[in-house]
Amino acid sequence: MPNDQRTRKELEQRRDEINAQLNRVNQSLKNDFELDRDPEEQAIEVEQEDVPITMEDNLRAELEQIEERLQRLGEND
Repeated sequence: MPNDQRTRKELEQRRDEINAQLNRVNQSLKNDFELDRDPEEQAIEVEQEDVPITMEDNLRAELEQIEERLQRLGEND
């Protein structure tokens, strides 16, 4: 298998993995929850909500890089 084809397949596979992860993260963000009455617990809960948001940003950045690379590979065909 030519190197570009193997690379394309790997990039497409990673793109699919990222899309699946984004779906899981988005589901997590959609789940509304009621904050605890304890202010310290509330602070922890709010911090924990930042994790999926940061994860989503990182996944979207990686996805953009993959899409650009796949587009360049397509131009070389």
